[in-house]
Order: sequence, then C-alpha cells, then structure tokens
Amino acid sequence: MSWIDQFPGLSRLPEEIRNYLLSESNIVAVPANTVIFGPGKSPENLLLLLEGTVRVQQTSDTGREIVLYRVHAGESCVLTTACLLAYEDYSAEGIAETQTRAVAIPRAAFDKLVSDSVAFRQFVFTAYSKRITDLFLVIEEIAF
Repeated sequence: MSWIDQFPGLSRLPEEIRNYLLSESNIVAVPANTVIFGPGKSPENLLLLLEGTVRVQQTSDTGREIVLYRVHAGESCVLTTACLLAYEDYSAEGIAETQTRAVAIPRAAFDKLVSDSVAFRQFVFTAYSKRITDLFLVIEEIAF
C-alpha cells in the first residue's frame, strides 16, 4: 500500500497515473512551528498531508491574526490549490502546528495531472469545493 491509498479520490487513479504521481512526488517532513508558506510567495508544490496539522492564517497590518482553517492528515490546502490553479502568490501563511509529513507534488506534475487525468482533476476540485464550503462557514461564524 502506498501513500496514494490514504486519499480516497486518488486510489481510483489508473495504474499509469499512479506510477507517474509516485515517481514525480516526494515525501517531506516539516518540524512543528515552521512557516511553510507566506504572503507574496508562489506555491511550488501541492502538499497532501500524511501526518500533522497546518494552520492557515492571515495577519493584519496591526498584527492581529485570524485562523482561516486547519489542514489535517488526509487533506490538502485550498489556498495552495487556488494559487496553483490561478498562478498567483499566497495571500496568507501556513504554519506547521505539529511535526508534519506530507507528499509534495511539484507544480509541473500538478499541471500535467490536472490536464491529463479526469480522476486527479476530480480529486483536486472535490477537495477544493469542500474547503471553500468550510471557509464560508468560518466567515459566517465571524460575521454573525
């Protein structure tokens, strides 16, 4: 069993796409309290969390922080996905709250898989839509 099987949407990938994904990706370890990404930086990889928690937050000019959401094992970061899809820089920061292990899928492989694989594209957009819905709930809680 490979890490792919930890993500239900990826377990349906055809063998050829699975092999490509395995050959192009790397498993990375990130110590707790490490800033993984920040405003003004462009994403180099889609990270799929295997272990740990990442806090995604924004900081105002006055230093006030607001937690937008957390990414847990078995999930990906919606902000990273959005930035990869739109070729834009991050507008928030991601901080490893715990020791974290993740699969890093480089931008070139991400672009190829989104273009060539219906199953991978569905995985990306399903995760994206779930996180956007979660983010709207956070906004609703804050606003009301």
